[in-house]
Amino acid sequence: MIMSLIELGQYLRNIRESLGYSTYDVNKLCNISPSYLSLFETGKRKPSAIILKKLAPIYNLNYLDLYEKAGYIELAEKERLEQNNVVSNKFYMAPV
Repeated sequence: MIMSLIELGQYLRNIRESLGYSTYDVNKLCNISPSYLSLFETGKRKPSAIILKKLAPIYNLNYLDLYEKAGYIELAEKERLEQNNVVSNKFYMAPV
């Protein structure tokens, strides 16, 4: 489900606050400036896919789900396909 910029910002802020992180904590953990974080938490700017991928592990979220919430549907689908291809192309050695 795609969220509006305001909904996405509130969602990310709620997660950050529920984890007890300040904007400065997030800055230390993944090098996103507090002012940039504030811009997308208030719905004034859409976070880039790169930023969402940085935030996901800190917020204990799947970055592909964040991509979809932010409207990066095609990118999420592409990365899911690539992940599936990597898994299906693995070879395993077994005794014969």
